[in-house]
This record gives sequence, C-alpha cells and structure tokens, in this order.
Amino acid sequence: MRQLELKATNVFKRNYESTKRIVINQGGTGSSKTYSLAQLFVTLALEVTGCTFSVVRKNMPSLRATAMRDFLGILRDTGIYSEKHHDKTNNVYYLHGNEIEFFGLDEPQKVRSRRRDYLWINEGNELSLEAFRQLNMRTNRRVYIDFNPSDEFHWIYSDVLTRDDVELIISTYKDNPFLPEAVVKEIERFKEIDENYWNIYGLGQVGVSSVRIYTKYYLIDKLPEGEEMMGLDFGFNHPTSLVDIVLKDDDIYAKQVIYESHLTNEDLINKMGELKISKTKKIYADSEDPARIMAIKNAGYNVVPALKDA
Repeated sequence: MRQLELKATNVFKRNYESTKRIVINQGGTGSSKTYSLAQLFVTLALEVTGCTFSVVRKNMPSLRATAMRDFLGILRDTGIYSEKHHDKTNNVYYLHGNEIEFFGLDEPQKVRSRRRDYLWINEGNELSLEAFRQLNMRTNRRVYIDFNPSDEFHWIYSDVLTRDDVELIISTYKDNPFLPEAVVKEIERFKEIDENYWNIYGLGQVGVSSVRIYTKYYLIDKLPEGEEMMGLDFGFNHPTSLVDIVLKDDDIYAKQVIYESHLTNEDLINKMGELKISKTKKIYADSEDPARIMAIKNAGYNVVPALKDA
C-alpha cells in the first residue's frame, strides 16, 4: 500500500475515523468538506482492493467541475495519476484494483444500476429523497454526503439525520488553515452585510428561507385531536407538498407528509397509497391545476379545489 503525504484538515480526519453507515458533511464555503472527501476516497482506494466507489451529483458537468476535478487533482499532485487507468469516456478511474466511477443524475439508468461499496453524494441537497434512497439501498458499506445548508427544510434533516446510524460533521472556513486570507476576508464580510449568508456560508448553519410565511411557531411530538383535513400544493420542478392539518382552539397544527420534486400524478397517487392516506379525509388542493385534482379524485380520494380568495 502506498503511503500518502496529504495536506489534510481535521474535516478529513473526522470523516476517516467515522464508523457510522452515513456521514453527513454540513459546512460553509471554504470549509474543505469537498476536498477532504476527495482525499478520503483516494485514501480508502489505496487501503482496500476489489471495491467500487461511486461519486455522484445532480448533473455531470457540475460534478466534473467540483468533486471529480478535486479527486483527479489529488492523484496528479501525489504522482499517482496515470492516463492508462483513466477511462475518460465512461468517467471511471481504476486505482489499486478498485473502480471509482463518476456520474450525474442526468444519467438516470445509473441510479438504479449495479451495487457499490462506497458512495459520495456531492452537494446532496440538490438530489431528491427518492434518488438518495435508490443510491443508498445499493451501497454496501458507507455513504458520505456533503452540502451547504442553504435549504431550511430538506429530506437530509427529516429523513437522514433522524436515523441512528448517521454522524453529522459541521465544518466552517475556520477548519481550513489552507484557505487564502483574501477568501477568509470575503466570507467574514457577510457578518455585516447578510446575516443569513453568514449563517450558511460562514458558520455552516441551516439558513432561513426568505419566503417563509409563518415566522412564529413551535414544534410538538404529534398532532392533537381536532378538526382534520389535508392541504395539497402541486409542483414538479418545485416540490409537491401534502400536509396533514388539525384545527383546534384557534390554533393550526401541521405535519409534512409528502415533500418531493418531479412527482407525476401516478407517482403522487402511488405514494398516497403507500402512506395509507385516508380516502375520506378532505384534501384541499391547489385550484390552479384542475386536471391533477381530477386525477386524484378518480383514484378515490376526497379532494376539492382550495378557494384561495376565501
């Protein structure tokens, strides 16, 4: 096994030492999370043999400009890179008897393709929950995800960080001693000019949506008894949202049931069936899409258009 001399941050060390099934890297800009994971995949590939490593992002051009560039750059900087081991046509690199493949979700056939041992999802907040599930269930050993926490509500928080086999690593620019001073100064400017940007890109903390409607709310463990209904807002590129609602004592209680992009009518109806959504509970749906309302009504659900000017 070849010994590497890497200029690594503590972000690399924390990922390398993690024993959890899923390792989430939530961080601000310049925190080294992406570069550290590229270093990690090079290191792991030199420690094992006969394994498949997958590095994915929403689309291939973005992946090629970020994680793939860092990975190949590390190979070149350490003198490991060899043209004969690089299949540029299929975006695969062979290292120490291992296969490291790079692909975007604009290649949908690869999401449901063969199994892998290690998975790295670059900018995981760009992916849908369904894409994550398909990739995760085909990964034998460990999953790494990196992202900037710019989305206030996301499946990473609701469906992944709630698992008991996950480690969360939060990093900031202060974790990266190799960051140029000019970049540090630009990041720190956000302290004075944009609090939300500072929280996200400076402190690596979850951002606050600028379009949030309700700003004063509190969390509860479960919905109380009261007048029940559901709300349905259609989307495609933007998520379709289905919410359980209870009205009690002039208070509104809500629970997110579905929040996912790229759902066709058939997809949505199938999900509602899988979640055992009541066919008698009234569902108030986005009135601007009567065709979708009719499709769901024909599937047996008690759905009516919402009166937005009421």
